[in-house]
Amino acid sequence: MRKSAGPAAEEAIWSAGWRFRLLTVLLGILTGIVGTAFRLGVSRGFARYARLVALGDHSSVLGWLLAAISGAVMVSGAAFLTRRFAPETAGSGVQEIEGILGGLRPPVRWPRVLSVKFFGGLLAMSAGLVLGREGPSIHIGGALGAALAKRQRLPNDRENILVGGGAAAGLGVAFDAPIGGVLFAMEEIRRDFPLTTTFAQCVTFTTVTAIIVSHLVAGPGRILPIPVYKWPTPSELGLMLPFAIIVGAYGVFLNLALLRTYDVSRALTQRTGWLMPAIVIGGAVGLLVRSLPEMTGGGEELVMQLLQSPQSLGALILLLVARTVFFNASYGVGTPGGIFFPIVAFGAVSGLSFAHLVGWFLPALELDPGKCAVAGMAALLAATVRAPLTGLMLVVEMTGNYQLVVMSLLASIIADATADFLGGRPIYEQLLGRTQSSNKVSSDSLPAAT
Repeated sequence: MRKSAGPAAEEAIWSAGWRFRLLTVLLGILTGIVGTAFRLGVSRGFARYARLVALGDHSSVLGWLLAAISGAVMVSGAAFLTRRFAPETAGSGVQEIEGILGGLRPPVRWPRVLSVKFFGGLLAMSAGLVLGREGPSIHIGGALGAALAKRQRLPNDRENILVGGGAAAGLGVAFDAPIGGVLFAMEEIRRDFPLTTTFAQCVTFTTVTAIIVSHLVAGPGRILPIPVYKWPTPSELGLMLPFAIIVGAYGVFLNLALLRTYDVSRALTQRTGWLMPAIVIGGAVGLLVRSLPEMTGGGEELVMQLLQSPQSLGALILLLVARTVFFNASYGVGTPGGIFFPIVAFGAVSGLSFAHLVGWFLPALELDPGKCAVAGMAALLAATVRAPLTGLMLVVEMTGNYQLVVMSLLASIIADATADFLGGRPIYEQLLGRTQSSNKVSSDSLPAAT
């Protein structure tokens, strides 16, 4: 593992003064442009594809056939790009960045990572796979940081600072959450890269610049424009204890299921090759986009729909189970795609389901389902990613529900403690371990970054 830069090295970095600061600002500009283009591309691509496959008579065999074929082609195309040009771009990318900063993975092959993560991610998520755009955005930001460092021929410690800053800015742009992006670097990346003054300043400069550029390109606005709720009541705060315990246990299960899927997918690919699973899952997602679009996509549209049009408890549970299954299948294909946004949607559905149960057994408490949904988003992120402050701020900034900070923080802390009690470990840490064990030979043979 690479050693951290000492005080003398830090002073040397900042003795360059304006040059290094200028690089962080330039990195923010690039990440803001590319990250926003990716965010808009995924959102608009999926919306247009969903409208396209929904056209025509639903009794038409040709319409169903075209939906299945188009989904299979898009997902297979994304899987091909990943397998052929940059296997390290499969999945989220967060664990890859953490491994690079911790000295456990080879340096970023930034030309390949940028192109495959961008276009492969667009294909996979526009097709409707249950994946999030934030993982690719983080990997793209880190790759842009590596590109700048290589261009300037910076040493490894400075390159790592730019890689970490670009990754944080990528997350900030994906969620339009500057504080969440900075906290991600401080709470998640710092496990693999020392938190120094230089790193903190670089992350802040890069993330703030990226958000400003993103607003100039796409305009400001909440990523999840759901209702803004009032301050929680004492009874609502009290109900966070049982709710967060349930969510914490579900988070541990979700992590275990994802890891099991990773193992099964790896074994299946070794037996059948990567193409057949990609065709099957792609064809299935095409059919689901045509028939049950709420089962597909990252989940942001689903959250808004559920809060606007309440569903029965049975429908919510069925939705949660079905999307959990398809989320694992989507990740197992091996295309670029993150897990943050699907987890956010799972947390919202969990909160709405809990509110239904409370309404049945304790109707006098009048628990607001929307407040539970917001708290559930933050709590499930805390239970799976094990970064409660990052999850809290991402949810609050995405939804604008600053009045629910205390309620969401309480749920996050309890869910995190529950996951810890049950032996749960951070999902990215575990995925990095799987990557190391499955790609040891191939990663040792990867060419140097260009």
